[in-house]
Amino acid sequence: MSMFILQGSKGGAGRTVSSVVLATGLAAIGLRPLHLQVTMSGIQPVIAFAKGVPFSTAALAEHAATTEAIRHTIAAHPECSTVVIDMVKRTIWDTVFDIPTSVVLFPMRPAAVEVEVAVRDYRDLQTHQGSASDPHFRLHRRAARPPYNVRRPIASLDRGWLLPVAWPEDMDDHAVAAKVERFDGSMRAGLPGPSILKRGIPDISREHLDDLINTSRYVCSRTVEATAVAVARSVSELRI
Repeated sequence: MSMFILQGSKGGAGRTVSSVVLATGLAAIGLRPLHLQVTMSGIQPVIAFAKGVPFSTAALAEHAATTEAIRHTIAAHPECSTVVIDMVKRTIWDTVFDIPTSVVLFPMRPAAVEVEVAVRDYRDLQTHQGSASDPHFRLHRRAARPPYNVRRPIASLDRGWLLPVAWPEDMDDHAVAAKVERFDGSMRAGLPGPSILKRGIPDISREHLDDLINTSRYVCSRTVEATAVAVARSVSELRI
């Protein structure tokens, strides 16, 4: 089972929209996804109870979203071969390390503050992965391994990817990397830069998204579907 976690510590970064677009595309290419939204207190799930959704949905409140609860929710959907989780930062790390098939995607809008936060979250993931190599960490986590029959975990640099969202179409990969470098001390120090998914999510009009991200009924325009399929194909290549 493949798992894609959309993570972002800043509200409005496009995490939820990106997760629904990705699930839409994965369904369109036949991968039978489950979309699981972890919501903050008092926030209603955007799509878990909508009608006409072409993929399975579920939601958990953040305070109840333990790794065990997430695994139980996934197990309740045996029809799904892929999982997309819209997850706030505080609940991410145990899930990432307990389920070795997980890949973390950090939505990154082009504004400077958005790039800065996404890069910081990406480096934070690497720091936690470094902690995972500590013997005391491994001893603590050993009893909590998932019940899935999974393959060898992917390399640490492949665990996290920046996902450009709403960047100008005429901005090439080098320009995106250069903007990321401005906010990445590791790159300025000569270390490898963050992995960036070359095909991100282009700017989609609010008119299309209001129909897609709807708590009552899901409606997907041809524009959104074309984008979703392209993104899903790029992201599915990250599976192990």
